[in-house]
Amino acid sequence: MAGLVSGGRKIAQEEGGVFVLYLSVFFLLLAFFILLTSLSTFENRKFDAVVQAVQDAFGVTLTQGPAAQAALARADERLGAVGRRLVAVMPDAVIDQGGKGGTLAATMPTSSLFATSAAEGGGTIVTVLPGREGVWHQMAEAVRPDEETGLEIDLEFLVGDGGNPGASLPVFQAGAMARTLAAAGVAPRAMTVGVEKGRADTVRFLFRARLPHAGLPAVPVTPAAPPGAEVRP
Repeated sequence: MAGLVSGGRKIAQEEGGVFVLYLSVFFLLLAFFILLTSLSTFENRKFDAVVQAVQDAFGVTLTQGPAAQAALARADERLGAVGRRLVAVMPDAVIDQGGKGGTLAATMPTSSLFATSAAEGGGTIVTVLPGREGVWHQMAEAVRPDEETGLEIDLEFLVGDGGNPGASLPVFQAGAMARTLAAAGVAPRAMTVGVEKGRADTVRFLFRARLPHAGLPAVPVTPAAPPGAEVRP
């Protein structure tokens, strides 16, 4: 009986020693990583790039770093100025800044932007109405990359096809707007134009800010289309 008690105490002592050794190694590693963290420096631009990559890959929203938050605030200011300019020039424009965060959607009738005329020998000529040059230049300024963080704003222009996928007029209108924006200084890489399924008398400007990051392509996200609308490339 004495031998059993003695053996049990020996096993308990050995198990207690292993546990103490485990805790010792654990706290040593913990102290090591705390030391590494205290000695390291954080680069906001790289941190924001990693956050953006995770959001694009998994469709989640993470807290942005201070540099990205400041850049988004500047983007909101520029986009807000664009929205106010659009309404001043085209009072029938409907502006939705989507709760900030570097997004803006502007919807308006095609008659606020385009004039059509018949071409000699048939066909249609589409031109952008004059007197709106200041709006296009302000859009070009708004989508310029942020100098500090490289944050960019994508601009998308969509024309409704009126339920007729083969209609040529929306294509001409999209092309006319693309040439106008390019002439105003909007970089081709920041601009997309297209035709969407929807009302023929409606066009939309969509803006979305994004942070650049190496190794992954930008994933454009289009704000929700009007009811019944379907975007086509």
